[in-house]
Order: sequence, then C-alpha cells, then structure tokens
Amino acid sequence: MARYAVAYTGIASGFELTVIAACVIGGVSIAGGSGTVLGVLLGCLFLGVIKNALPLLAVSPFWQMAVSGAVIVTAAVLNAAGVRAPQRQRILEN
Repeated sequence: MARYAVAYTGIASGFELTVIAACVIGGVSIAGGSGTVLGVLLGCLFLGVIKNALPLLAVSPFWQMAVSGAVIVTAAVLNAAGVRAPQRQRILEN
C-alpha cells in the first residue's frame, strides 16, 4: 500500500517465492524447527542488496534472475545437506 497508495489484492502476487527464499537464505530449515528472526532479516537484506545492486552494475535482467536463482538454489541445497547430516549420524549410531 505504501508503494502504490492503493490496496489491491494482487499487489504482492509473485513475492511468495522471494519470501521463502529469504527465509532459507537466513537459515530457516525447510523441514522446520530451526531458524531465527535475525537470520530471516539478514536473508531479506541479502536478497534486497542483490536485487538492487545488479541493475546498478548494468547487469542484464537475464543474468539478474540467474544470479538470484543460483543464490536461492545454493541456499536450499545447503539447507537440505544440513538436514540430512544429523539423520545420517542417527542411522550410524543405531
């Protein structure tokens, strides 16, 4: 509302993936149970810096999306690896 001075239901459409990406980058586990508000704020800040800095560096829109996507995929892979490691340890201990 602050940006457009109008309240439409579809204004924030498409931001769902960005919100989830900021949470994952901030350290929130996809499986649940871990994460901090500070981490999410840092994830939001990181994505905001990327989305604002790349156009200032005259990076093409294609590569802007590619860089954002690569950051999101990397965070998700690291998150999944972190979830699997304790599970493997439990299996080996039994």
